[in-house]
Amino acid sequence: MERHPLFIVSGGSGETAHRMAQAALTQFASGDELVLRRFQNVRDEAEMERVLQLAKEKGAVVVHTTVSKELRFFLEDRAKALGLVQVDLFGSLLDTLALFLKEKPGEQPGLFHAVDDRYFRRIEAIEFALKFDDGQDASGLAEADIVLVGLSRTSKTPLSMYLAMEGHKVINIPLVPGVPLPPALSKIPQGRIVGLTIQPERLQEIRLHRMKRMGGGGQADRYTDMAHILAEMDYADSIFKAHRRWPVLDVTGRSIEETAGLVLDRVFGKERAG
Repeated sequence: MERHPLFIVSGGSGETAHRMAQAALTQFASGDELVLRRFQNVRDEAEMERVLQLAKEKGAVVVHTTVSKELRFFLEDRAKALGLVQVDLFGSLLDTLALFLKEKPGEQPGLFHAVDDRYFRRIEAIEFALKFDDGQDASGLAEADIVLVGLSRTSKTPLSMYLAMEGHKVINIPLVPGVPLPPALSKIPQGRIVGLTIQPERLQEIRLHRMKRMGGGGQADRYTDMAHILAEMDYADSIFKAHRRWPVLDVTGRSIEETAGLVLDRVFGKERAG
């Protein structure tokens, strides 16, 4: 069966138009009869003419996200002259928004893909945080942007998810007396690692509330016992003292947003300041 060509033409990467075309084709049983071919960084009339002549030769449908108004008009005129079918994915939307906002669009190629990149980076970071939550798998340490280390109930998981929503890949490692830290932790840049601590009274309060919700018993008594909590905190302090390059943040009374800002300042301070 002959597969008909569909040309994706863009002044940027063409990724946005490619995804839109793929999504549309899923609605057709014969959608796999079309083969998508992408033409990136088409930003002048000479290059556009070359693509359109090839489309004419191949009998292709042209789908484009051309943000330059002049180049859009050129494409429309030449496609009409060559008898080509062309689909403008952004033109009418840009024109309508320009009228509504009373503002001329910037016509800068590649911005749509930049938005896509940010979105998919966040999705990837969230999946990463879920996979490596609570030290269940240390194999991602080398790939992590940030590593959070702390006792149970020091906000590691909600903080990881908040940072992931900002597009950062985060692993959190629990500190448990008698359980050694993952060896790979010492092999990554130590500036990526942040220790989390909390006042013992607040930690006990959080744990008691959690146990009440879970209907805990047995081990719960030890988990919420102040003497046991203080022993855990002594262990955590010993770990932090042994790793002086790790900044340590006290999360007591801080919102997740505030703590996240402090984490980012510690890990990416110079970059953020720039």
